[in-house]
Amino acid sequence: MTTQAVIEDLTHLDFNPADNPPQCEGQHHARGLSGHNPAEPAAFIVMSPCCGVKPLQCASRVAAMRESGLLYCGSCKVEHLASRYTFIPLDGEQ
Repeated sequence: MTTQAVIEDLTHLDFNPADNPPQCEGQHHARGLSGHNPAEPAAFIVMSPCCGVKPLQCASRVAAMRESGLLYCGSCKVEHLASRYTFIPLDGEQ
């Protein structure tokens, strides 16, 4: 799925993240996630360059992901440059 397709799908979602904030993946991650703040709701859809849409992430986690340089994809078992990932804010603003 392309970034544009995900953005178009977001415009068709029947929920307002501000009214009912979704949970960040880190809420239930066994090992914990760097940068994750348990008090924050999910704020971004993350798209990997290899496997597409990943679990929702909080803003603190996305900041840590962007700064890390390399991100490991658990699906394809490969590291990718963080710059190749796409981070789409749930509130629709870039």
